[in-house]
Amino acid sequence: MNKKKIISVLIIISIISLGFKLSVVDFSIPVNSDNLDYTLFAIAHTNGDYSQSIHRGMGWSLFVSMFFNFINSDNFFDYSNTIRILSMSIGILSIPVMYLIGRKFFDHRYSLVLASFFAFEPHLNYNSTLGLTEPLFILAIISAFYFILNQNSRFIIISLILAGIAYWTRINGVWVFIVISLIYFLTYKKSWKFFTNYGIAIAAFLLIISPILIERNEAFDDPFYSVYKDAVFAGSYELMLEAIGNNEKITAFDYIEENGIFSFINNFFITGLYNVLAVTASMTLPYLVVFIPFGILFSLRAFDQKSNLIKSNWIFILTSIALLSFTMAIVPDRRFVLYLLPFFMIFSVIPLQRVVEYGLSTFSFSRKQKDIFLIGVIITIIILSSIVVIRFAPDSELESEKLEFGNFVLNNLNGVTLRDSEGSLDYINYLLISKSFENYTINSSITEISDTLYESTFAPSGKTIEELIINGEDHNLKYIISNQTPGLLHPIKDTLYYDYENYPYLTKIFDSNDAGFKKLKIKVFEINYKKFNDEL
Repeated sequence: MNKKKIISVLIIISIISLGFKLSVVDFSIPVNSDNLDYTLFAIAHTNGDYSQSIHRGMGWSLFVSMFFNFINSDNFFDYSNTIRILSMSIGILSIPVMYLIGRKFFDHRYSLVLASFFAFEPHLNYNSTLGLTEPLFILAIISAFYFILNQNSRFIIISLILAGIAYWTRINGVWVFIVISLIYFLTYKKSWKFFTNYGIAIAAFLLIISPILIERNEAFDDPFYSVYKDAVFAGSYELMLEAIGNNEKITAFDYIEENGIFSFINNFFITGLYNVLAVTASMTLPYLVVFIPFGILFSLRAFDQKSNLIKSNWIFILTSIALLSFTMAIVPDRRFVLYLLPFFMIFSVIPLQRVVEYGLSTFSFSRKQKDIFLIGVIITIIILSSIVVIRFAPDSELESEKLEFGNFVLNNLNGVTLRDSEGSLDYINYLLISKSFENYTINSSITEISDTLYESTFAPSGKTIEELIINGEDHNLKYIISNQTPGLLHPIKDTLYYDYENYPYLTKIFDSNDAGFKKLKIKVFEINYKKFNDEL
């Protein structure tokens, strides 16, 4: 295949990928979650505010701010949709990088298949429409991986520079440095140039991340500060949020002292590992699930790929899974494992290559017939992805009901509300900031800079409704939102949806059924602490 044909195929693949992305994005819906924070951070950067966030990296928002400088609008949607378009664009730009990585393992045909696997993957396509950090983070990671695959020790410098960009994007991205270094030491031949180039690479990496370390040290007296770092060993997401709210520092030794070493191992190693594997497995649908098991098996005896390249991919996957187990033990979020998919895709192409190049040869298939078979596989993948991506399509009616409920909350709730994990409060911050976003400053609370009496919290925690309310009194908790479908956070509160009448100290003040909602099914209760204490 000549370069012109390869470029033409990559353009076609990118256009199809863009079609998938456009099918799951709704530009009439504003960013409303983590992506709202990144949008506001980027706006703050355009106003000269480069403060370090207490829990987010600023690489993505800095990149976005360069484009926001060309926007002068009082309509928040202009900024909301710009960050989405940038996110989608980076997702598209990552496709040729996956092709280049494929060329390290396969010929042109199968490198294009690898690029197709990446371009059509529904989870990656959906995520790239949200305006979050993952597309830039993944691009930095796969680019760093591409350069470390070049068996020239000088390329470690470029790899660690890209690892520094990954760290700018996500403050837990220091693990990229660890993984790239492991690959370098375990797959490269040792020589004086080997150590010299690694020393230069470390210097370049430290130079790139030094502004972050210096600013965080000045702002928080800790160059590696994160609001989650001191509470990650609380034991659960709810307890971690409660510890953050109480400004508690909980170390691994504190957890072991209170719960024992076996509980620590079970929670942070076994459960964490299980969550990583379970969540990753769920994201291999609809087509990777077929190829990955065989790809892993064939990678153990690969003969069409260099052993060092296969070894590098294994190092990346296994080290990442091990490091992710701590995070996933507390927060089993799909976003944390998205970057693993490109590396599993590399293994997924191996069995396809084996079948087409060697299995079909048994039946005397010509080169043209083999190519037709490959095209058939890609068409099948497009069809499967089309079916799966439908479930990511935005529900305009549900989002409209969330907006309406958000307005109800701001007009009627005048105290601390226990947030749900199902998104009923998704648009609160957007409604509060949409008319004053130009004045936003990093780390400022949106509710504090508005005139609303509404507040929200993820704390407190409790195994029973009574325990939840007792702990909630310390947080001035006044309202509880209960979902018809139990969520991951505070599932005990969702039992109130059907049996709230068993709790006379809870007064129902909102019912989505009474409001005529068809998709958002929630109820809001006000706590009467006097009645509650009398009941006790």
